[in-house]
Amino acid sequence: MSSDFLLRLLVPAFLLASCSVKEDRTDCPCLLSLDLTGIPVLPVMLEVTGEDGYAYTQVVHGDTVIVLPVPKGKVTVSAVGGALSEGDGSIRIPSGEEAPPLYLFHRVVSTEAEQYSLPVHLRKQFCSLELTFSGPPGFGPPFEVEVDGRVNGWESDGSPSEGEFSRRLLPGSDGNAVLRLPRQADDSLVMHIVFLDQVVRTFALGSYIESAGYDWEAQDLEDLTLQVDISVTGVALTSDFWGRSEEMEIWI
Repeated sequence: MSSDFLLRLLVPAFLLASCSVKEDRTDCPCLLSLDLTGIPVLPVMLEVTGEDGYAYTQVVHGDTVIVLPVPKGKVTVSAVGGALSEGDGSIRIPSGEEAPPLYLFHRVVSTEAEQYSLPVHLRKQFCSLELTFSGPPGFGPPFEVEVDGRVNGWESDGSPSEGEFSRRLLPGSDGNAVLRLPRQADDSLVMHIVFLDQVVRTFALGSYIESAGYDWEAQDLEDLTLQVDISVTGVALTSDFWGRSEEMEIWI
């Protein structure tokens, strides 16, 4: 057992022990134990803040348990991996970029008890959308795909932030492209097929994803495969999460 780990355990224990059982323990700190094991991405920025200005931050580079003496009342525990947050804790996607591979934890906890244990489970906040295109003989690059939406990131509590999102992709020679999408608040996603900077097909992407049963409110967002046959304007949505394929007709 390392000396740093022992120090983390002994210092909080000493602080708690300093509050005699004969004294009023109202002002004694709460011993908060944060379990960061099984982390899906590294490093992770951990932040604990309290109502009285208490603040603790640490960059986590592996599975660990952190024990902190925190003030009584309420504290907010946040952990962010895969992206850098703004000063207010929010995360914004730069114009023209795809979503970062964000994993997030946010919880407000009561610290009125003498001890409190909290598992910090970071949740997947993005959907990797794989696009596979097919068409008539001679169909193929060069063409581009543009996906537009109304969510440009996440607020500090993990909820979608309203703003313009637009990402243009050039599929590979096999007609495939992959795009990371942020957690959505509605079905406003739109996909354009672009030839020589001219939009030739437009799909109500958000509506098709929603009608296939995709859950944007899931704790961990599932990845998604979308097959687009431009020649017959038919779309098949396939995901291991659904265990089935959804066939739809699109008329433009």
